[in-house]
Amino acid sequence: MEKKIDTSDQFIEFYKKKGDYLVSLSENHFKNIEYRKCLELLNQAYSMYIKGFYTELAEKTKQRFMEIKEKYFKKE
Repeated sequence: MEKKIDTSDQFIEFYKKKGDYLVSLSENHFKNIEYRKCLELLNQAYSMYIKGFYTELAEKTKQRFMEIKEKYFKKE
């Protein structure tokens, strides 16, 4: 008899940890004036939070993404 193992909680936890890591890494790139890489990492973090159903963190990440994009990549 084969037992089904539910790993969904572990994946949700992984998505949160991965998102947190990407956000902290993006802040490091922001401090080093690497804004494009910072935006890439924030975008990846947003995706991780969405996958893990962390909508509040996803929205905060999206807001930070938009702030940096508007400030440093505005069209003239």
